[in-house]
Amino acid sequence: MDRLSDVFEATLKAVEDGKEEIFNIYEITRSEVQRLKKELEFLSLEISETIRRVDNQLKDEKSLRQKLMEVNRNFKNFNEKQMLDIYSQAKDAQVELKLLQAKELQLRTRRDEIERSLKNLDGTVQRAENLMNQVGLAIRLLKEGITEISQLYSNDQRKEIAFRIIKAQEEERRRIAREVHDGPAQSLANIVLRLEIAEKLLMIDHDQVKKEIQELNNQVRENLRDIRRIIFDLRPIQLESSGIIETIKNYIKNYQKTYGIECELIVDGVEKQLNPSLEVALFRLVQEGMTNVAKHADTSKCEVVLQFLDDWIIGQIIDQGRGFNTKEVLTNPGEHFGLIGINERIDMYSGKFTIKSVQGEGTVFEFGLPYAN
Repeated sequence: MDRLSDVFEATLKAVEDGKEEIFNIYEITRSEVQRLKKELEFLSLEISETIRRVDNQLKDEKSLRQKLMEVNRNFKNFNEKQMLDIYSQAKDAQVELKLLQAKELQLRTRRDEIERSLKNLDGTVQRAENLMNQVGLAIRLLKEGITEISQLYSNDQRKEIAFRIIKAQEEERRRIAREVHDGPAQSLANIVLRLEIAEKLLMIDHDQVKKEIQELNNQVRENLRDIRRIIFDLRPIQLESSGIIETIKNYIKNYQKTYGIECELIVDGVEKQLNPSLEVALFRLVQEGMTNVAKHADTSKCEVVLQFLDDWIIGQIIDQGRGFNTKEVLTNPGEHFGLIGINERIDMYSGKFTIKSVQGEGTVFEFGLPYAN
């Protein structure tokens, strides 16, 4: 038994060390991505300025060439000094043009190199993120699941539930990580980059800096709104004090502000006192259905209907949006509407759900959760 424990501890340490190394690679790569993006931003500005200078120099060089041709045709009207001056100006303009064109080519080449590097590095960051998620799941299985699993071998159903709970937790973590990465994290990185550009422009163009700061102010406000939404989605605190109906009402208010979609809540029957875990499950199902409407339905209105029956709660999220091919979606649930998470949550409570949709006429997402027992 001691030998087995030693092997387990050594395996766990190796996996944790591997995760730390992957995280270090991820951080280094992400920092390099940010540095290259910053350089790319400055390069774009410099390329634009160089192109402008090349265009102006082309006009000057062409004008001086025409003037030199005129001097050659009418050389009797010019003295030697005037001819030398015009020739020298034309030659200098031509040299300056060549230098500017060479600089433009060099800048464009560097820009292309950076874009290729960013493409490769983005792939590395994505792979590192996926590896960290997988290794994280392995560590949690080892740390949290090994004792429970050994105790549950005699009951296949309980073992399956334990695995599904762990998997559901991991999916929820990944969902939150994606939301933070795609929303506030990306936005904050962009804000930092634009602030550095504004700092560079401060001594050059005050009006442009003022415009940048105004846009950044709006972006920060949007970012703050996203963070509050993620916090609200992460833990609906109102459940503990206000009940499921009031919590959903508050969610709908934030939803309407966030997405600009008008939503009506219809409650049929008397609200029941539910088990706290069932309340959370019900809230998450409503949340998932409404999120799908915002992402996919392309509509300005939706309805949420809750029916409190004697033994079941029936919920519906109804929209009059563009609809979709349900056969295709249900065949590939992992690619649409977060159906894997919905399935697991409903199965955990022995519930049921259906999706009815007609392209061009809207969608009805319906689920049921039993609560009598």
